[in-house]
Amino acid sequence: MATEKPVLGSPARLMLVAAIIAATPLLARCAAGPYEPPAVATVATVQCEPDNGAFAQRLVMPSVSPGLMCLEKVDSVNNALFNTVIFDAAGYKVGHFRRIEAKVPGDVVAVVRLSPSLRTISMLTDHLRFDPARGVIIADLTNREIELIPPGFPHV
Repeated sequence: MATEKPVLGSPARLMLVAAIIAATPLLARCAAGPYEPPAVATVATVQCEPDNGAFAQRLVMPSVSPGLMCLEKVDSVNNALFNTVIFDAAGYKVGHFRRIEAKVPGDVVAVVRLSPSLRTISMLTDHLRFDPARGVIIADLTNREIELIPPGFPHV
């Protein structure tokens, strides 16, 4: 009796061959020369626009503290503001702040974990301000606009 063997080999062997084929361009690039880390914009190089009241005018909430700060101006922002509550323009809680990231084109984004949907999104820091009096972050977008932001880099 003849045993039936797969023509192309076992599934594990096929997966290994597929992984090697997929990694070939990366391996060739690594072997071509010494490693050079990619150029990344730093948060310190991006200047925050001074708030002349235009941000507060975009908000719908009745009372806004006068001392709103750009997120980039907060010392060690990723540690100091981690898990800080974010409110939308109308004053409703929409999520929590996770961190600031600098993207290659020079955009600085805030990574936000949305509360209702448990999605993680990136939005430009121009849309966010820190309110030191209340200890919260305020967005100039509505809850609906924030929920429509797709996950990934970034919403303009």
